[in-house]
Parts: sequence; structure tokens; C-alpha cells
Amino acid sequence: MRFSDFRQYRSRSADNVFVFVCDDDFLIEESRGIWTGAFDGNWLAEKMHVKEFEEIEFARLMDDALTPSLFAQNRILLVMNAEKMTKGRIEELSGLQRVAISSLKVVLISGNLRPSDGWMKVFPIVGIDPLKPADSVRWVMDRYGIAPEIARYLVENVGTELYPLHNEMEKLRTFAGEGRPITIRDVDEVILRSERFQPYDLDDAILARNYRKSVQVAGAMLDDGMEALLVLSRIVRVWRQIFIGKGLVAHQSAKEVAAVVGMPPFKASEFVAGCRKYEWKQLAVGFRELLNLDRALKSSSPDVEASFDVMLWKLTNQAG
Repeated sequence: MRFSDFRQYRSRSADNVFVFVCDDDFLIEESRGIWTGAFDGNWLAEKMHVKEFEEIEFARLMDDALTPSLFAQNRILLVMNAEKMTKGRIEELSGLQRVAISSLKVVLISGNLRPSDGWMKVFPIVGIDPLKPADSVRWVMDRYGIAPEIARYLVENVGTELYPLHNEMEKLRTFAGEGRPITIRDVDEVILRSERFQPYDLDDAILARNYRKSVQVAGAMLDDGMEALLVLSRIVRVWRQIFIGKGLVAHQSAKEVAAVVGMPPFKASEFVAGCRKYEWKQLAVGFRELLNLDRALKSSSPDVEASFDVMLWKLTNQAG
């Protein structure tokens, strides 16, 4: 379901354990208030990592479920990275599911769901549709009241994940000041210029198949004096990561895939989404284009910026 529909969610069952599938950290945080209103009575939501949750003895969980709260607020445990939960704990939670009028609810949060996951047959699933660019554009427009063309331009250059969009919008509002509408020039000034030297900017642009931003970031690196071969090596590295990651996304979780390719955990969801944007044929052709530019830089004196422009176009825009 869309997250906007989930805002109206109310549990119509006596279940105590739920699976919540959502790949956007900002929406997961916003879901906290929705879950507290999904059940009759007063509820307090607490977020924890699956490892911390596994360390709680099941007997204690059952005591919490069977004992009415002394403070008139029942507890909801939002368990992050639940795809790493052990089979034993999943089996234990089946017992919690059978408790009538429980004072404890458990929401198992995962960025994706695989057919092999055992809980698919055990607990009710609430799935949030992955964000599409149009969804993120609408979110920015509704939340910040900016014009559609500005929202689209922002999403094109920042991506669809809501935390980065939220952070960039806060910067833009500070830059523009009270009472002045945000413009495309503001976006260029605040985001594409002041932040184009962040460590993952080039990687992010390629993962998003964002030709415009990838060219801007690569050009900025060259303008700043970085050697062309070093810039090329950055592109080769992310291209290899995408190639390896694409072969893993169907069988492993986002964080597992990120660990294999050396991507930091906070980039896991974005990286897996990027892998899915590219087809195998496109990746193979991309390696050929990278090799061609490598040879040209080492054996001749090409127009460097134009060469990167053409190569990045072929990498990010060719049909799969």
C-alpha cells in the first residue's frame, strides 16, 4: 500500500506480532505515530535493533504481554533489521501471537521480504510500496509547499529517499529565507555546488542513473584539480559494485549486499535500488566504455570533460 493509505491503518485483528515492510528510514520513523494509533487503548512505541530484541528473554516478553501497564500505556516494540532475526525467536513469537488482550505488540521491520522468510506464513504483513520519483516529488510539494518544477528538479538531483530530501529542504529554506520562494538557482547553489564534493555524490548519481548530476560532479572534481584517471577509477569502482550487487540482490538482504561490495550500511537500500535500475547488457557495455576512456586518457590527449560527458551519457542512459 502507499504510505498515505497506511496513515489510516487500524488493526482489525487480535494479532500481537506484525511484519512491516518499508525501505525508507524516514517513513519508518513516521510510522511510529501510526502504529500507536492502530490499536485500541494507549500505546507507546519504542524502536530497537533486532540484536537488542533477541537479547530480551522471551519469558520477559510474555510477562509484559500478560501484565496490564501500571502507567496506562501499553508498549509497541518496533524491531529494526528484523530480516536477521533467528528462527528460534520467530518460533517464540508465535506464542506471543496467541495472547489475548496483550499489553505488548511487536512490529518486525524489514526493508524487503523474500519468499524464503519464515514469518510470511506466521504473521500479518503490512507492506509499503517503494517510493517512485513521482511519490517523492509529491511528498516534497505537500510537506514544504514548493512549486512542482522545483520539487522535480530537487528529486532528480537528490534522489527519492526522504531523509536526504528533508535535509536538503531544510538547507534550502535557510538559504532562501522567510517569504521568498525557492528557485532552481537556489537548488544549484546550495546542493549541486556547495555539496558536490561529498564522498558519495558521484556514486549516488550513477546509482540513480542521473546523467545530469553525474556530469556536474565529475566536472567539479576535474575543475578542482583531480586527475582524470582518478575520477575514472571512482566510476569504475562503483560500476564494479553495481555489477557484483546485481547478482546478489535476489538472494540477500540489502545490508548483506552492501557489506559484500563494501558499501556502508546507511547506503544499503539506495545501493540495492540502484542495482535494479541497470540491466546486465548495460553493465557489460559500460565496462567497454570505461576501458575505452582509460585507453584514451593513457595514450592520447582527448578533451577530458567532453570524454567524461559522453561516457557518462552512455553509462546512465543506454537502454538495457
